[in-house]
Amino acid sequence: MPKTLLLWTGVAAAALYVAIVEIGAELTPGYSHVAQPVSSLYQSGATLGVPIALAFVVYNILVALFGAGVAMLARGLGGRRARVGVAAGVAIMLVGAAGAIDDVFRQDPIGGAITTTGTLHIAFAGVASLLTVVAMALTAAWLLARRDLRPLAIYSVASVVLILAFGPITAAATASGSPIMGLLERVTILTFTLWMAITSVILVRATRTRVATVTGV
Repeated sequence: MPKTLLLWTGVAAAALYVAIVEIGAELTPGYSHVAQPVSSLYQSGATLGVPIALAFVVYNILVALFGAGVAMLARGLGGRRARVGVAAGVAIMLVGAAGAIDDVFRQDPIGGAITTTGTLHIAFAGVASLLTVVAMALTAAWLLARRDLRPLAIYSVASVVLILAFGPITAAATASGSPIMGLLERVTILTFTLWMAITSVILVRATRTRVATVTGV
């Protein structure tokens, strides 16, 4: 039961992320999903910056809990590449940790003075992004060894490729102040959150199937 609850946090995290962004945007005058990055919702000086940042910390805690569930499942299932699955879970936990720290160091307003806090925000955002790719790639490598979960592995590979393709484009758009930087950023973010939700559901089903097989129910 604890393992299943931990796996469900992947769905909870994805749903919370979407809710924070949508509600935060509605409560932030003039905010644009297309032109502005998500972190602008809680940048330094933003009216609702602190509560939105705290909400994202909760999101990242859920991500870390999901990673713990993946690691526990991989260890419980055993078999080939079980250690890779555990490593994938740990990497997801590190994504949550880096993301939570990144939320504490809030973004500098675009076009404003560069501060140490803003620089650390960029640094931890980069670390979280790198760990995201590593976590998804490790998950794919683990699942490819399991015939029943191979479709999820293929989906994971496709998600990694999409993030790797859009990551540099998003970085270039952000650096140049592109009017669609927010839209491009959302491609990579939503790719990960959707992957996390889908992976959560499928792994919960795999857990229940295994329990039913073992107990004969």
